[in-house]
Amino acid sequence: MIKNKKIILSGGGTGGSVTPLFQIYRDLKDKFDFIFVGTYFGLEVKMVKKEGIIYRPILSGKWRRYFSFKNFIDLFKIFLAFWQSLFLLIKERPRLIISAGGFVAVPLSLAAWILGIPVIVHQQDVVPGLANKIMSRVAKIITVTFPTSLKVYSKKAKLIGNLGPDFSKLNLPGNEVLDKYKIKDSSLPLLLVLGGGTGSFFLNKLIKDSLKDLLKFSRIIHVVGSSLRDIENNFNHDNYLKIEFVYHQDLLALMSLSDLVISRCGLATLTELSFLSKPSILVPMPDSHQEFNALEFLNKGAAIVLSEKNIIPGDFVKKVKEVLVDDNLKNKLAQNISQVIKNGNQEMIAIIEKIIK
Repeated sequence: MIKNKKIILSGGGTGGSVTPLFQIYRDLKDKFDFIFVGTYFGLEVKMVKKEGIIYRPILSGKWRRYFSFKNFIDLFKIFLAFWQSLFLLIKERPRLIISAGGFVAVPLSLAAWILGIPVIVHQQDVVPGLANKIMSRVAKIITVTFPTSLKVYSKKAKLIGNLGPDFSKLNLPGNEVLDKYKIKDSSLPLLLVLGGGTGSFFLNKLIKDSLKDLLKFSRIIHVVGSSLRDIENNFNHDNYLKIEFVYHQDLLALMSLSDLVISRCGLATLTELSFLSKPSILVPMPDSHQEFNALEFLNKGAAIVLSEKNIIPGDFVKKVKEVLVDDNLKNKLAQNISQVIKNGNQEMIAIIEKIIK
């Protein structure tokens, strides 16, 4: 069916800037045509193609806020990407551009502004990155996840929450996933460890060093991410499963089944933990935007937050056990985390449909 109203979604570099855009596609694919613009070789290439969205790659450059010869090379890439974007937009004639971050979307947004095509920027993290700051200058509206972010932007900013699955309408195949990954039924609580889209070397090492003690009182599903981030570990145990990659739908099912999640602080994962009301121990990437994200959860009593710089395996094991054995603490964390991020799907749909009349 030809819908004649086209939306371009754009983001890349990490899965975090891509995942919320998929929710827009799922909600509106019956009303609009969609194209996704990303990098040539980023994580988003496989993610988008699996989702079934038409994919158009362009060059991507990144501006580093410190001296680097790579900045000169990337400036040239950004220049070329702008012209790629301009020709792409003239050819496709979209009615709207939407990005949730990533430098690949910057030249596309600037080209859209020159052509008079409206741009929506969705700000997930508490503190915006440079790409979103640049795009906000040409955006028609900036939607934000946290009230704190409103202070950063102009009056064009609107608080909607974040985009993600509506779990009240989603049937997660729990038993099927347990069978698929050969996870044995047990009276022990289930611990899920996540290090983000590419994995976390630090978390992987922390789990390796704590594993024998953790297995005394829990079952563990450990998503290690990229093999480059994995720690060589030949340890075998009936209650320990190490997985390099999990499809998103399976991951949501594993989250819902878990008694406790240990995770980095990317907003896509934090949003799903909030929507699922899942007790969590968060370990933000040090000296990054993740620390500001974690602070929002800590200040609301919505998660246990640990500093990577101070964690030692013995104290970590004690904290995990403290949460797992204390039902009152688990219930409190579950209740509080469910209040941190609201589901912004319907508000985003209303904004899009108002722009594309």
